[in-house]
Amino acid sequence: MRQRLLLFLLPFLSGCSFTAPPRDEAQWSSTVHGVAVTWRWTAPGALSGADLHPGQVTMGATHAAPGGTSCVIDIDPAASRYQLPRVAAHEVGHCLQARYLKVGGDPRSTDPYLNQTLERWPEAYAQAYLTACGPSLVPLGWRDAAPATCTAPPHPDDVPAGL
Repeated sequence: MRQRLLLFLLPFLSGCSFTAPPRDEAQWSSTVHGVAVTWRWTAPGALSGADLHPGQVTMGATHAAPGGTSCVIDIDPAASRYQLPRVAAHEVGHCLQARYLKVGGDPRSTDPYLNQTLERWPEAYAQAYLTACGPSLVPLGWRDAAPATCTAPPHPDDVPAGL
């Protein structure tokens, strides 16, 4: 009887964490401060015109659950071509924001989009990342020819939060 109960509960227990679906080949993984990140390239323009930001060019999108230890980041390589380190760091900021429950921050930006409550801390993280690590993607677990000026990306506790 007990084994049947455990077998019945097993599917529910496996759904307790957010995991990346193995949907395509254009993906790779890295770990940043205890968060397993699955990176995915999207088709050019696939993120733009989404319901969240109609009419805007969307360079990246993050899928994460509060308190989760994994996330999925979709990046449009065409739209983010000239800002890839900032976009990647910003999207990792969303993963860390969800894991460590960070809100607010000072993005030092006049862009109204980046001054929304849930965009402020990830943008502040991206700016802290670029200041500490430069334009290299190596600290985020990527292969990159650009040399990094840090050994690890900034810890979430080193980026001020608050409204």
